Amino acid sequence: MGHTEDAEALRGKVVLVTGSARGLGATLVRAMAEQRARVVINCRENKRAAEALALDVCKGGTEALVCRADVTEPEEARSLVDETVKAFGRVDVLVNTVGSFTWKPVGEMDPAEWRTVMASNLDSVYHMCRLALPHMRRSHWGRVINIGAVGAERALGQPKVSAYSAAKAAVIAFSRALALEEARCGITVNVVSPGFLVDGEVRAPSPDPGGDRVPVGRSGAPEDVVRAVLFFASPAADFVTGQVLAVAGGWRL
Repeated sequence: MGHTEDAEALRGKVVLVTGSARGLGATLVRAMAEQRARVVINCRENKRAAEALALDVCKGGTEALVCRADVTEPEEARSLVDETVKAFGRVDVLVNTVGSFTWKPVGEMDPAEWRTVMASNLDSVYHMCRLALPHMRRSHWGRVINIGAVGAERALGQPKVSAYSAAKAAVIAFSRALALEEARCGITVNVVSPGFLVDGEVRAPSPDPGGDRVPVGRSGAPEDVVRAVLFFASPAADFVTGQVLAVAGGWRL
């Protein structure tokens, strides 16, 4: 398959990106729209930002749907998938970006805070995958791309982010198991694990390592992650599943 065909590979595909009103998720939506995919923009609260993003990407000729849903809640996640299928008829690509963290030692974290971080990072992935997969199976084609964290595949711990570290390690184990379950259904499941990203929001539960501590000499940008996500969604990755791609410039190797 040539480069021209690759560039057209997502044309008309339905791409659902959770947590996509701003930050990394919004950057992903813009990139998918540039590929002429039909995009679903999900927000929990900031619907104004989601609607502004939709208007912006639609100027380029794509279609966009805005859906407010808290994907940590099973019924709201179901409504998000149902609205997507009602509008576009299917779900082709699911990108799970939702994931909060609490910067506290275990002894200072109360059960509610633990549960919030686990629900945001892990439960949301389970809910969305479970609900989107039946639609992908009907097409015998699908791409699931989950956002991990650098070092999570080695269950690398870090002080003050125990819940986040545990949840991201679990996301990788979950993704690999799901990849095996869905391989014969034409569905691939992969993980992109960013390092520290500079995008106007803190995207890693760690102090900024600074360019001098990142082997490539700079901190990451959302666009670095976008390229990895686009690879996993592209025909070039048809034979790639259950994999974890660190996008961290060599940080924490």
